[in-house]
This record gives sequence, C-alpha cells and structure tokens, in this order.
Amino acid sequence: MEEKITSQTLPNSASDEIDLRDITIRLWKKRKFILMITGVFLLLGIFIAFTSPVKYTAESVILPQSNRQNSIGNLGSLASIVGVNMGTTVMTEGSISTAIYPQILNSLPFVREIMRTPIVVEKSNGKEITLYEYYTHKEYKETNILGVVKKYTIGLLGTLVSTFPASKNSQETNINKDITPDSTGIVQITHQEQAVFNVIRGSIQYEYNAKEGVIKLGYTFPEPFAAAQVSEQLHKSLEKYVINYKTEKVQENLAFVEQSYAEARKDFLNKQANLAAFQDANRGLITATGRTTETRLRSEYDIAFTIYNELSKQLEQVQLSMKEEKPILTVINPVIVPLKKSAPNKTKILVIFFLLGLTVSTGWILVKPFIKNIQKEANKTSDDKGQDNL
Repeated sequence: MEEKITSQTLPNSASDEIDLRDITIRLWKKRKFILMITGVFLLLGIFIAFTSPVKYTAESVILPQSNRQNSIGNLGSLASIVGVNMGTTVMTEGSISTAIYPQILNSLPFVREIMRTPIVVEKSNGKEITLYEYYTHKEYKETNILGVVKKYTIGLLGTLVSTFPASKNSQETNINKDITPDSTGIVQITHQEQAVFNVIRGSIQYEYNAKEGVIKLGYTFPEPFAAAQVSEQLHKSLEKYVINYKTEKVQENLAFVEQSYAEARKDFLNKQANLAAFQDANRGLITATGRTTETRLRSEYDIAFTIYNELSKQLEQVQLSMKEEKPILTVINPVIVPLKKSAPNKTKILVIFFLLGLTVSTGWILVKPFIKNIQKEANKTSDDKGQDNL
C-alpha cells in the first residue's frame, strides 16, 4: 500500500519541478531578449526622467479654527413653545468645516481668483504678470523636449486646430474677460480659461492631517519663487472665503435673534399689561373663576418673561461675537521659497520603467507559447470545417 502511494505522488512533484525548471530554462535562453526589452524601457525612462519639466512645490502648514458650539441653555426648547425655530445656524459661529475646504479650492470662483495672482518669472524681466497671463502667453512658456514630442504625437490634432487663428474679439475676450457672473447669476467660461482652470486645479496641493488637525496647502510651479507667491495667495484667498462665510452667518444670526427678541419683547409687554390690568380690576378675588384666570395670566406672563430674558442674553452673545477678531487659519509654518525640486523624481521613474520592462519581457516569453497553441487550435478547427464542407 505504501509503495502505491509513493508511486502516485512522485509524478505530481516531478511535474511541478519540471514546470519550474522549464520556465527557468526558457527565461534563461531568452535572457538576451529580456535584457534588450528591459534596456529599451530603461532608456525610455532615462529620456523621460531627464526631459520632464522641472517643478517646485511651495507649501505652508496652517491650523484651522475648530467649530465651536455656543451654549445658550434651554433657548431652543423655550423658543419652540411659541413656535420659533432657532435652527442650527444660531447654535454655531458659522465656521466652515475642513471637509469643505477641498470643494472651495476646486471651485471655479476660487480658481478664478487665483488666476489673478501677481507673480514674477524669469522671462518677465522683473515685471509682475498674472498667473493667467503666464499660462496663456507663449513668451512665458519654457521649451521642453518631452512637451514638444507630446505636442506632435499625442497632441497633434490639438496642435493642428490651434494653428487656425482665432478672431481678435475672441482673443480679447479670453484674456480680458471679467471673471464675475453676469446679470443672471450664471457664470460663463471660455475654452482657454477652462484649460487654465484645469492646470491650476491640478497644481494645488492640499493635505489634511485629521490626527494633528493641521492642513498642508501648497502649489506646484516651474519656478520656486513664483510657486511661493501662488502658495501664499492660496492661503490668503482661502482665509478670506472662510471669514466671509463666518461673517455672513453671524450677520444672519444677528438679524434672526433681533427679530425674535423684538417679537418676544412685544409679547412679554402684552402679557405683563394683561396681568396688571386684571389684578387692578379684580382686587380681593374670592371666586374660583377669578383665581383661575389670574393663574393662567401669570403662567403666560412667566413663559413670555423667560423667553424674553433668554433671547436678551442671546442677543448680547451674538453682538459680542460680531466684535470678536480671531484668526481663522493660524499659520504654523509659513511659505518658504523651495530649494529642492519636487519633480521629476528621476530615481522613481527609472525604477518604474526598469520593472515595467522586466515584467513585459518575461510576461511575453511565458504567454507566447499559449498564444501559439491557441492559433494552432484555431487553424486546425478552420481546416476541419473546410474538409467537412467538401
């Protein structure tokens, strides 16, 4: 019995060893092909690594103000008694959550504001130009071999289309267009502006560390000083958006509380007058009906006084919050002109292309026999069908 088991298991293990040995032998025989393909990919990686445009990333580390809840006691429940809905906006200071920051940074109005950032580049000869002008004027663009190759291969169709001159009015509209909504509130954008919008949005670097509660905000650009200029403008524009939102919300809260306070005060004075008039007209009450009426009027007075008192406190809190001056985005690490390039990462590119060439060459050697077998079976099937037809 033991001899049978041994004889049955040997062929399987021997088969596995033969398969691994065959694969190793096959790869060794094709080592020149593997080295050649890997070398081609490595040369392509070297070309891309040394011809890719140089980029610098300037960033700052900022600490956003946390959302805080205003404690107003039982104001919400008291207001609900008289049908006043305080809402959630009154309960908060109107701060924007950090989860909304990426949406702001990628929004068209925000990016349009960044387009107007004044920068100084080498080809501007010390003159300030806007970021929009840099991306749309050919005299400021750097000549890049990889870009030229891409332009006349993958982007050949776009190059041919761009050779047709646009009308003068169209060009002036693209460059000098006012970046504000029209009278209907609908924002219009040109093709050229859309292209610049995509470039800027792709160059903005945003990272939020939820554990430490800090934000890294930066910009990637071909020149280090201009990258720092745009990065600083990103921080200022984002802070302006948050401050405007907060101020708008606090003003809305103030208007709402003032209106609620005026209504509560009017109701309180009315209930107070009713109670006083009843007490003056019914001194020395001895009937149960009179005492019941007085109790009801006093209860209404107490409720109106409580709501009026709480709204008075809330009005003072909102008025004080309007006068508060607190930093919305505290800078922990300011923007510094970068000294080291952020791209291209030559080592990473070379490693990727080396592994890609090795994978493609070995994969082709291993898959090629299966492809030949499939072709043989397909040819054999077609021949058999031809003979059957005859």
